[in-house]
Amino acid sequence: MVRRHGLVCVLVLTVCSSVATAGAPPPPAYPAGPTRGGLNLVLPYYPTTPRAAGMGLATVAVGGVDSHNPAALGFAKGIDVVADYGRLSFDHGPDLDIGHSQVVVPTPKLGGYTKIMLFGIHTRHEDASRLPGAGSTYIHAKEFGIASGVQVPLPDKIPGRLAFGFAGFPYDPSEVRLKAGGARTAQGRGQSQIGSIRLGLLYQPIEQVSVGGEFTHIKDYVRDKVLVAPATYLRQNDNYYVNIWTVGIAVHPDDKTTIGIQHLFGRAQGEGVRVNYDIFSAGIERRIPINEEIGVAMRTGINDGSPTFGLGVTLPHGLRVDYALLIHYGEQVKNDFGHGDLHIIGVGKEF
Repeated sequence: MVRRHGLVCVLVLTVCSSVATAGAPPPPAYPAGPTRGGLNLVLPYYPTTPRAAGMGLATVAVGGVDSHNPAALGFAKGIDVVADYGRLSFDHGPDLDIGHSQVVVPTPKLGGYTKIMLFGIHTRHEDASRLPGAGSTYIHAKEFGIASGVQVPLPDKIPGRLAFGFAGFPYDPSEVRLKAGGARTAQGRGQSQIGSIRLGLLYQPIEQVSVGGEFTHIKDYVRDKVLVAPATYLRQNDNYYVNIWTVGIAVHPDDKTTIGIQHLFGRAQGEGVRVNYDIFSAGIERRIPINEEIGVAMRTGINDGSPTFGLGVTLPHGLRVDYALLIHYGEQVKNDFGHGDLHIIGVGKEF
């Protein structure tokens, strides 16, 4: 079974596979469709905060502002702001800068909370020596998203609390360019036709346990061109879709410990694209209070077979600083790019 490629690795990998060697004309290929398959899956699922990253991204059933499940916002506790920076460097692939920020505010009239998200990826530098035989690679992508979650009343005979959520990503353009021998050999650009959308549910039967699930649908329009002869490009427009399901459970054995487990599965399908996704994630967080205003959180987990680690510090006035390390992020493209460790550092504040 083909599994999800980490971050935008599949974006570069598909383009690189269209080019045989530097200076040689590539065979007919259409990189944009598969590239969007990887990119659009990753963008909405990028670790929403360093806390989520440190826990292996296993947050579909974790209530609050750190989960990628929009229904988790039904259990948020107040206004929250987060900004973080990620740095990913492959052994012999592209280096990437990753930026993410979000603001969580109460939803007027409806109740619950709304999260506004901004996200971007950019190649740090282009060095042909890092991609032998394929030349230099340029990656640029950005995304705007908005999510809302609200609790809904349950019948008296059903215990616990239930929340529903919706998220949309209406703006998510991306571009990949590949050069070899001083010539542009391939280029792919994409944009969702209706944007990425997500539906979420989070049920907490008792205070110590919660169950979450979400469904993500992406429908894309992509354009690409590949150099097949000197000054001659083969062009094509593609359409394809991605359907992803994620289910999980979170357990709180005590008020200082959170354990999350989740399973992501689905398919990307369209012109030249047929990929199945099957990803298991798990994570644990242990909070250690120092005094009433200062505390430390230790995190670890596993995402797609690779370990993750995290550290968080809470400070007076609702401030916090978090760090996460994802080992071998993009494990499935190690043969093409080598291994890459993703470092994320962020700051946040509760109001």
